[in-house]
This record gives sequence, C-alpha cells and structure tokens, in this order.
Amino acid sequence: MAGSNYYVYQYLLENGLPYYIGKGKNNRIDVNHKHIALPPTERRIIVKDNLTNEQAKILEGELITKYGRKIDGGILDNIKINQWACFAGWTHKPETIEKISKGNTGKVRTEESKEKYRQPKTVEHAQNIRKANLGKTLSNETKQKISNSLKGNIPWNKGVKGTPWTEARRNAYLQSKALKGL
Repeated sequence: MAGSNYYVYQYLLENGLPYYIGKGKNNRIDVNHKHIALPPTERRIIVKDNLTNEQAKILEGELITKYGRKIDGGILDNIKINQWACFAGWTHKPETIEKISKGNTGKVRTEESKEKYRQPKTVEHAQNIRKANLGKTLSNETKQKISNSLKGNIPWNKGVKGTPWTEARRNAYLQSKALKGL
C-alpha cells in the first residue's frame, strides 16, 4: 500500500509499562523529544508498523486514550492526544471556550491578513524572525504586563509527578548541583 511507511511506538519504563506513545516514520523513535526523556534502545518499542499516516494517527490516539495521560489521571507523559488535532471525544472546557471567544471578540481581520496567516512559514522565515529578535530586551513596562497576565494561572504540570526514570534523573541532577555547591 502506497504511503504505508508510518508506525506507532511506545517508550517503556524499566517495569515494562509505557510512559509515552508516539507516531512516526523513518527514525522518529530514536529522536530526542522536547519534553520526553529518550529511554535506552531496548525500551523503545514499535507497536505496529506499515501504517498510513491516518491509520497511525488513529492508533496513537486510541493507545493514549487507553493508558491515559498523567494530566488526566493516567500513566503517560504525553501532553496532547496527538499533535495534529484532538482525538474524537475531546473538547475544550466551557470556561476555555469562553476565554477564547472573549479574546477574539472585536478583532477585525482583513482578507489580506487572513491570507497571510494561511501561508506556511518557511525555515528561512523562522530564522529571519529569530535573527530580528536576537539581542532585543523587553522594557520594564512590557515585562510587568507579561507578569500581570500570568498571575493566577496554574501551570499545566503543577502536581504532576514524573515517571520514576525522570524523577531519578532530576534527583541525580539536583544532587550533582549540591555536591558542586551551586
């Protein structure tokens, strides 16, 4: 079947339980993730391969739903159901919908700005934005506005325990800092 080069994988704890479910192709299973610790090779397992992109998305979502995310009381470190869209059955909380609605109320977007927003950003574009912002510092007024806007927000990971493996790494790091006197 053409386009059947995707797979669904899981990262396992030492006790054999999964702590992360992902979808990928090529060497994605071996690539560092932003917020997920990469386990030793023997604990990186391909659940099912030779899938289409759509099949892989569905299986990934089903497995995440089956095991549950820590933020929902489950065992997985996954933050999202999947990175493309929310899996069937997931919706925003009513207060979140209200907040989004209020944030968009009164905004007027021209057709030109809508079209510009639809255009994909290139790697070069992202690099140009980064270069333009390098060395810039925020004014105290802007810093205060950001601070005020964040007050009262509860971090998404407040009270969420890491996996035993990530907790061990964190403790080792803190211990090394203590030994160095930092």
